[in-house]
Amino acid sequence: MRNWGFTVFLLLLILTACSPDKIYEKHIKFENYSWNRFKAVQFEVPVEDIKSNYNFYFAIKHITQYPYKNLRINLTIHTPSGEVRTMDYALKLKDNKGNFFGKTTGDTCYISILLRKDFLFSKKGICKFEIDNLMPKIETPGIMEIGLIVERSD
Repeated sequence: MRNWGFTVFLLLLILTACSPDKIYEKHIKFENYSWNRFKAVQFEVPVEDIKSNYNFYFAIKHITQYPYKNLRINLTIHTPSGEVRTMDYALKLKDNKGNFFGKTTGDTCYISILLRKDFLFSKKGICKFEIDNLMPKIETPGIMEIGLIVERSD
């Protein structure tokens, strides 16, 4: 009886941990917890379903000693149809009291931030995403990794 309950618990945990709408997730780690301004990060996302809308999320894992309230980035999207879209963001990582948004565990903090909602592709293929660091200094300290998450939104 005890093993059966544990098995059911594990099965529920596995089913809830996997999001059927998530089609892509990848994270890039930075050496020495620092993102160089001149090191753009690229992701290639396969697009198979052009009938669905998609949401794009920027994920960041940083240390709690991250010195800024925000992170300025540029996102460039190269769609399979050849269209290029570019957007600048000032992503808020701290509130006005200095508390980090997201989930903080020990000395690390993780947050995913919606960048684009209900994006519709017109052609199947590979969509290329490029994320540039727009912070004013050459090195942005405290960043452990960044990532891209793509989910179906409908």
